[in-house]
Amino acid sequence: MATVLDIANLPASEAEIDFSDLERRFAIPEQEETLENVIVVDNIPIVSEEKEETLLQVLHKKPLKKLISSIKANGIHMPKSDASGKMATKGYMFIEFETAELAQRAIQHLNGYKLDSKHTFLANRFMDIEKYTEVEDAYRAPPVEQFEEREHLRSWLTDDCARDQFAMYADHDLSVCWNEPSLAAEKIISRTNWTEAHMQWSPLGSYMCTLHRLGLVLWGGPSWKKLMRFVHFGVLTADFSPSERYLVTTSNEPINIEATNQLLGEGKEHQNPYTSDDEGHTICVWDAYTGNLLRSFPSVKTDDGKAVKAGWSQFKWSPSEEYLARMTPATSLAIYEVPSMGLLDKKVMKVPGIQDFAWCPHTVVDPRTSAAKPEMIAYWTPEEGNLPARVSLISVPTKTLVRTKNLFNVFTCTLHWHPEGQMLCVRVQRYTKSRKS
Repeated sequence: MATVLDIANLPASEAEIDFSDLERRFAIPEQEETLENVIVVDNIPIVSEEKEETLLQVLHKKPLKKLISSIKANGIHMPKSDASGKMATKGYMFIEFETAELAQRAIQHLNGYKLDSKHTFLANRFMDIEKYTEVEDAYRAPPVEQFEEREHLRSWLTDDCARDQFAMYADHDLSVCWNEPSLAAEKIISRTNWTEAHMQWSPLGSYMCTLHRLGLVLWGGPSWKKLMRFVHFGVLTADFSPSERYLVTTSNEPINIEATNQLLGEGKEHQNPYTSDDEGHTICVWDAYTGNLLRSFPSVKTDDGKAVKAGWSQFKWSPSEEYLARMTPATSLAIYEVPSMGLLDKKVMKVPGIQDFAWCPHTVVDPRTSAAKPEMIAYWTPEEGNLPARVSLISVPTKTLVRTKNLFNVFTCTLHWHPEGQMLCVRVQRYTKSRKS
């Protein structure tokens, strides 16, 4: 009921005015204090109090370089203790970010980060640590989840007639058929508009990929149901690792987080996998089992600023799937450890003039010890001035030079490994004596 103003009975002073109704109406609700924006980073170097500032400088230059703008002022705290009469850090630190979302992105960036050979970071939310400390002492068995049998992704190998499968795309219809040597092909399944661009098989035949405007989809099993979807707008190509655990997708459209959110919409099944670190990139590396984005890369640009077409000559998998190598034409070779996607030894190999490279396709086993030998990469560089063209062979992960071979009058080279890695063939095209052709 509204209060009636009585002019004859007005308050004599401001102190007598009753503001209680306005205070209730416009009161700012009390915000619950939370530590969702705080993370804990473990396994950092233990240093004395005098060297703490030096350690902070190292952290700012390396792992925290991309996160500085999102960390609160004085938001890094390293607890210390008295060790042997000297104050020293305890090997972990707390970092306070502006928001909980920024803290979660920092966890993705810092967890598993290798500072050096002895220090690999473990990052968690502070609230999760608190939750784990409050676990009951008495063990309580978790509920048993009902077993859900999955279809076998290579069920086609059990065909009684030992037939192969093939896919055919015509007039907007994509069909999968049994190959009949002497009869008409037997159609297994056909769907209209199953793909918007084209399709391709994974190396071992476990998946069939369809390419769409919004990304790539994996299908498989006897029922040909959707197994995984990867959000990558305008995806053009996909390249699987040898055992199909990982894949690389490329697009001509730079990643735009805001546009991705708008197209996916709120509350949809597929969430935006990208962070601010991925903005503007065009190449993505994925975990095919979980659908997680491992890392994204920008397009390689030439000296005049034009993007170099990202062919598979730039990205190649090692046979063990432990490494992914990327070539920057005429400049360098970068080897990344999988799945952390950190640079091997934190260094890019400078190889001036590099034109192509190839992994040894098979992990060679030493017959005397039965131990696997290091993996190897072959690459070649062209002639420059008085220096001859050169084919080089290095071992990984040590990057030790195993062998080099000088070549003369070289126009181009093609590298061909023996399927079992026993030999390397180098096909050389040479100039004529006049060097005009």
